Amino acid sequence: MNPQKFLAPNVTEALKLVTQQLGGEAIVLTTRDTAQGVEIIAITPGDLALLSESRLDASGNRKAPADTTATSPRSEPVKATPFIKSPSPLAQVPAAAAAKAVSAAEMDHLLAEFAQVKQLLQTHLSEKVWGEMQEHTPRQAEALRLMLHAGFSPSLSADMVKAIPAELPSPVAVQQALQQQIESRLQVVDPLSVFDPGGIFAFVGPTGVGKTTAIAKIAARCVLRYGRDQLALLTTDTFRIGAQEQLQVYAKIIGVPVATLRDSEDLAAKIQTLGQRHIVLLDTTGVNQRDIRMLEQSQLLQQGAPEVKRILVVSSTTDLRTQEDVILMHQQAARSAQGGSILAALITKTDEAAQLGPAVDCLIRHQLPLMFLANGQRVPEDLSPANLPYLSYRTLHPRALGDDMSLDDSQLPALMADQLSQWKPLR
Repeated sequence: MNPQKFLAPNVTEALKLVTQQLGGEAIVLTTRDTAQGVEIIAITPGDLALLSESRLDASGNRKAPADTTATSPRSEPVKATPFIKSPSPLAQVPAAAAAKAVSAAEMDHLLAEFAQVKQLLQTHLSEKVWGEMQEHTPRQAEALRLMLHAGFSPSLSADMVKAIPAELPSPVAVQQALQQQIESRLQVVDPLSVFDPGGIFAFVGPTGVGKTTAIAKIAARCVLRYGRDQLALLTTDTFRIGAQEQLQVYAKIIGVPVATLRDSEDLAAKIQTLGQRHIVLLDTTGVNQRDIRMLEQSQLLQQGAPEVKRILVVSSTTDLRTQEDVILMHQQAARSAQGGSILAALITKTDEAAQLGPAVDCLIRHQLPLMFLANGQRVPEDLSPANLPYLSYRTLHPRALGDDMSLDDSQLPALMADQLSQWKPLR
């Protein structure tokens, strides 16, 4: 897997050794003159990819250099003729010394240089792509600028820009076309179709996204529709100070029972007791999406109430990468719980968010239906079913915070370059 040195009296002979040892697709990393002749360092494309991956840990940091005392199959000496024939006095270079394993320090240096070259190429290519779009399809360029400014991911931005007509009469028409794309791609679900059949609904999500307040708002509406005797509230939140008291206050106001759960057996017993209730709303503990307690909580739900329906609560104030991580981890936890899945999503704090793009982007790409929008702390007023026209308009019109937070044409290529591999061809 390591790069190899090839030493020969001249470049021609050195390249022949590279071809014989590594094949015709080998990548030449460096070439330099030495006292013994010409030295070439080369590697195969596959080994370069493996080497790059092995040098990075899960968090993206470079690993410590691996032990290079062991010889890989590819770093064995060249088994050719004993000497390389050439009229030059330098021809007496043993073929056995022509290929050598590159040291760990040299590999780190080469990889650092490759990273710099890669960044330069990405910047150049992104500038070229952006320039061609502005010249040939200015309306699509405007659409791309709007999408990125609204906080959408590269992959979805490219898909939506490709889907709109290249020739549109005005910037207003571009916005309308993008709104239509959002409305056609974002799934929504009618809350009545979710709650009318009844069942146990567990609200899951990270800490601080507003699960308890959202449950109180939904509970108040369920009381109006189904009656107090058809609703019950449960909570597994024994970690957050005041969490149980908050839910108990809400339950007392609307006149429904509330109980705290310890484990899956306790959940099963409570469900058995509340068997006559049409709807049971379950408030779960908010934990880091990568905390083991999140998986344990998912298993508690599945073991205590196998028929539980999960509703994911996400905050519109969360950035794109964190939003993606939250959805991925909760989907994985739901699937690991013997085939569970997330029924729908609820977006909170839309009144606080400067951008709705990240939340909408993630729901579209993960095909998660949206059920409610929550836009304040008032119970039960600040909750509404998903309104696609409003949401698509608000998503493409993020809150104006001054010129410092806006993207101009000169900054877009740099933004595109960082994630160039995620862009799909726009033309």
